[in-house]
Amino acid sequence: MSKMTLKQKREQLIKMCSVREELKTNEQLVQDVIKERLNFIPHQKLYKFRTCSNQNLKTLEENCIWMSLASNFPDSFDNTINIDPKENIKEIEQWFKENYSVFCFDLSKGLLEQRGITVPYTHEDFKEYIETCLDKNGNLIEEKEREFLLSRASPEDLEHADEIFQQLKLARSKFSEIEESAFKNMSEVIERTRMGMREKALVYCMTERYDNHTLWETYAKNYTGFCIEYCFRDFANRDFQDYKNLVYMFPMTYRKKKPYFNMVLLMDGAFRQFIYKDDSWKRNSELDADLNLQLLYKNSDYDYEHEWRFSINADNANKQPFPYISAIYTGKDITPRNLARLIKIAEKLGVPVYKQEINRSMNGYDYKIVKESKK
Repeated sequence: MSKMTLKQKREQLIKMCSVREELKTNEQLVQDVIKERLNFIPHQKLYKFRTCSNQNLKTLEENCIWMSLASNFPDSFDNTINIDPKENIKEIEQWFKENYSVFCFDLSKGLLEQRGITVPYTHEDFKEYIETCLDKNGNLIEEKEREFLLSRASPEDLEHADEIFQQLKLARSKFSEIEESAFKNMSEVIERTRMGMREKALVYCMTERYDNHTLWETYAKNYTGFCIEYCFRDFANRDFQDYKNLVYMFPMTYRKKKPYFNMVLLMDGAFRQFIYKDDSWKRNSELDADLNLQLLYKNSDYDYEHEWRFSINADNANKQPFPYISAIYTGKDITPRNLARLIKIAEKLGVPVYKQEINRSMNGYDYKIVKESKK
């Protein structure tokens, strides 16, 4: 089975972002998205390693999962957006230079039109106005401004000339305040954007293999814990509310360094919303997909985990139903008491239990069944 490529992952995210609302109610659409995703999961099964804590055993017995805030993960770069403050500030400064005249003009025009005054100038006039009426330090030369604007006004516009000058002055001041505030808080905004997603996501991490020695050692307390097998093959036979969020289950991409996200795209959208009341940027599927794609990278040091990540909004409860348990595997050093507890839980769930045993001739482990499935 082939791995999902970065291109395929982005294409699936774009598709999902373009039908975000439909994914809440359209069962056939949700099933199609999940089935496409399952093509990349070996045998359509994933695994979760656990210690034998009381909470883990109770959650297992309830056929649920416990989802953690991404901010609790030890890797500080996990579930973050990779933004380069220095590079982004340079790009944002350039964006301001390129868009200043247009935004300032449109802001002025909007203020005047609210008062019933027609603005007799074009964007090109205003660009020339910036070049003609500002000195090399960007300060306005008022005499040149009046001369420039009057030379382009019709006789009937002249009666509003003073009011136009005042509104232009107000718009410049307002835009300068926005620009100054933006740069003043830029580092804080970038850091808040970069780290903010860690507080907004509940995550459940799974893996593609139950026979991963490193994961037994790390997440199952040196073979004393257990591993849960989830099978998604028959997901569509379950209640829609139980499976609809499986569309948010994706494999992680491992890189030594994840690519940077272009913060300018968000800035441009925010300004257009402020000036033109245009919030279409929020429905830009590619921008939304690239933002979400940032959360699906991990450092290549973790590539042994072969992780699939199920994520939902942090507004939800940590405990979520997850009725896909198909088997339980126990570590070779599990205590008799914990083994008995897991067998009892497996009887309730109707799934088999396998115990890990050393196979010295194979220099590895076998998994011997200790409890048959009742299903």
